Amino acid sequence: MTIYWVNVDTQDALTLMAAVERALETGDTGTPPPPGVAASPATPVNPTDAYLHDNMAIARAVWSVDPHRIVLSNRPGLAAAINAFQRLVRRATWWYTLPQWLQISEFHGAVVRALDALIEKERRLDIRMRDIEQMRLQAHLFALQQQIAVLRARNAELESRVAALEAQGAPSQHVEQTGSPLIDEASAHRLSQ
Repeated sequence: MTIYWVNVDTQDALTLMAAVERALETGDTGTPPPPGVAASPATPVNPTDAYLHDNMAIARAVWSVDPHRIVLSNRPGLAAAINAFQRLVRRATWWYTLPQWLQISEFHGAVVRALDALIEKERRLDIRMRDIEQMRLQAHLFALQQQIAVLRARNAELESRVAALEAQGAPSQHVEQTGSPLIDEASAHRLSQ
């Protein structure tokens, strides 16, 4: 298994594919990015989420496993001998451990890239959800305003009908209260003769 490191300064897929093709043709495996260089600068959804932000920064910085790294000793007098022995053992066993270290590095890189992609997708979905909520809120508000306008118009119409019915029904209400119909002056004059 061989890992090829291709560095390009663009996000163009065609340029990236051409660089990968050149690396495969020439057999140039490239060099991994140094620790501390972020491979993909995706930011967390919530910038105030310090826990996620800090851990993603650490993951981006140390995902690549260095197969030649040793644990430096600080013992007085013996440190140089211990460090030299570790380097000798690493150089003597690199052929045995390199495939495992490369597989581990490849896995770590894939995990970091997947986490960055998920964080970016969550950020875009959060923005989209807020936009949809705003659109729904505005549409809902507009629909409520329309319903209120219709109800006010119906209320005004009903009030005018009630007023008209009250105006028509005023003489009949007086008849119901007195028990006899109202008699106008002309009718009363005819009755008295």
